[in-house]
Parts: sequence; C-alpha cells; structure tokens
Amino acid sequence: MRHKPTVRGEIRSAPRANCTIPAIIVDRGISISCIVEDLSITGCRVRMKGQAALSRRFVFEFPKRAIKVEAELVWMNGDEAGIRFLHKKTGEDKPAASTAASSTGDQVEIG
Repeated sequence: MRHKPTVRGEIRSAPRANCTIPAIIVDRGISISCIVEDLSITGCRVRMKGQAALSRRFVFEFPKRAIKVEAELVWMNGDEAGIRFLHKKTGEDKPAASTAASSTGDQVEIG
C-alpha cells in the first residue's frame, strides 16, 4: 500500500473541495464510520476513527444522500486514507476508468 503523497508536486485529475461530510466504508460486511475531508468527482480523502485495515476494494456510502459507490483504496497513512471512486458509465456492468468517466463529459451513474 502506498503512503499518502506529499503535497509538493501532487497532480490531480479533478479539483477537490474541502468539506466535513460523514460517510461509511462497508468492507467485508463491516461498517467503518469516517469523515470526508476533501472531495472531488474522482475520489476523496477520509479520516477514520482509529486505524482500520481496509481491503483494496469496498463500498463507500454517503448515508445522508443515500449514495453508494464502489471504491478502491489508493493510500493509507495512520487514520487517513485516499479513496478513488469507481464510476460506472450508464449501461455498463464493469467500472469505467476514472479518467475516462471524468474527461469524456458522459453522464456517470454513482451507486
């Protein structure tokens, strides 16, 4: 697992917004509460209550909006984690690459 990248030289495919949004990681049937601290269309950075061992892929939920999306772990550093959303294009069974979904202008389905 990679550690959190340094800010210097960091390149993002989509702009991120600072926020404080409650969320839930559902990994192997276990729900892990977390707070989203920055968010973009392609992913987010979360802070968990304590350290948790996460699988490479899991379901990420925004319970207040009833949104569920497949996600993957990009990095972990203590109680923080970087998460990439695995978007699906409408009508597809498999997740599309994040760059394809965000750069084409196609509608994407979350959840």
